[in-house]
Amino acid sequence: MTEIYFDNAATTKPCDEAADAATRLIKYSYGNPSSPHKLGADAKAELESARAIIANAMGADADEIIFTSGGTEANNLAIFGTCSARADAGRKIVTTTVEHASVTKTIRNWKRQGWQVEYAPIRGGELDLEFLVNAVDEQTVLVSVMMVNNEVGSVFPLRKIRDILDAKGSTALLHCDAVQGFGKVPFNAQELGADLISVSAHKIHGIKGCGALYVKRDTNLHALQFGGYQENGLRSGTESTPLIAAFGAAAKVTFANLQENISYLERLRDYFIGALTERVPEAVLNSDKNGAPHIVNFSLPGFNSDEIVQVLSDKGIYLSNKAACKSTSGKRRSPHALEAYGIGDALVWSAFRVSFSKYNTTSEIDALITELKQITK
Repeated sequence: MTEIYFDNAATTKPCDEAADAATRLIKYSYGNPSSPHKLGADAKAELESARAIIANAMGADADEIIFTSGGTEANNLAIFGTCSARADAGRKIVTTTVEHASVTKTIRNWKRQGWQVEYAPIRGGELDLEFLVNAVDEQTVLVSVMMVNNEVGSVFPLRKIRDILDAKGSTALLHCDAVQGFGKVPFNAQELGADLISVSAHKIHGIKGCGALYVKRDTNLHALQFGGYQENGLRSGTESTPLIAAFGAAAKVTFANLQENISYLERLRDYFIGALTERVPEAVLNSDKNGAPHIVNFSLPGFNSDEIVQVLSDKGIYLSNKAACKSTSGKRRSPHALEAYGIGDALVWSAFRVSFSKYNTTSEIDALITELKQITK
C-alpha cells in the first residue's frame, strides 16, 4: 500500500543528509565533545559546524545558539530562564490564547506562583495588537508569541510586537516560538527583534530529540539544569552530537533552497484549497489563505474527525485532526486554538489539519480529495 503523509506539522520525514550525518557521528565521531583528545576534538568540530549552520539560517551568531532536546525544552528554557532571572524586575507575562502547550503550560506554572498573565486574543482571525499594547506595562518581564500557529497556520507579526515594546520603552524580553516557522517563513533574528527564538530539528527533516534556542547576546537567562558548562552553562549535559549534526545537515539543505521550497509549499497549499473547495463543497476552510505555506485546517460539518482520520489511515493516507501534543493523553480534547479563533463546536469537532512538505505532490493531494469526496457522499 502506498503511503501518503500529510502530517508534517507534527513531524517530518528525516532527509537522507540528516540520516547520513547521524549515522556518521554514531559510527566514527563518537567522542565526547568536551574531551581533550582527538575523538573529542572531532566531535567538537562537528558540534560547532552544526551550530554555525543553524546560526546562519537564523541570521544570528554562533555563540547565540544553545542546543536543546527540541522545541519544548527550548520554550521551557526561554520562559523559565527569563522569569527566574528577572523576577525582581516584575512578575507579569503577556502571551496569546493560541500558543503551543509547551508555552501555555510553562506560563501556567508561573501563574500558579502568583504571577500575572495576560492573554492577547484572536479577533477576526488576527492577533489583537491593541490588547497587547494595553497589556504591556512596567511589571512585564516577558512577552511570548509564536511565529506560526501549529493548528491553523496563522503568521503573527513579531516585528510589530517588537516595535510596540520599543515604543513603550518596555524592558520585557520578547520570546518567539518559531518551531513551525523555521524553514517555512523567512526571518532574520536581528530584523525579527526577538530576544529568544525556539526552533526544532524534526520540523525541517532533521531527527527528533534536537532543537535550539537563540539567545540574543547579553540576554540574562537562568539555566534549567545544572552540571558541566556545556552550551554556555545554560544546558548542562553531554551534547547529542549525532542529532545535532543531523539538525545541521537538514538546515543546510533546507536553507540552501529556502525560497524554492517555500514557493513549492505555497503551490501545494493553493492547489489543495482549490481542489477541496471545488470537489468537496461541504468543506469549510478554517485557515487563512495568506497563512503559512504548509498548513491548511478545514472542517467537514457533520462528520466525526477522529473516525475519518482512522478511515484514511487504513487507506495509507495520514493527516491529523489535532496537534500531536494533544493526542498523547488518550483523552478526547477539542483543539483549543480553533475555539480561540472563534470557530464553533460543530466545526471544531469535525476539523482536520493537512500539512505539507517538499516530498508531497499534487497527485497525492488528488488522492486525498478523492477519498474525502467519497466519504462525504
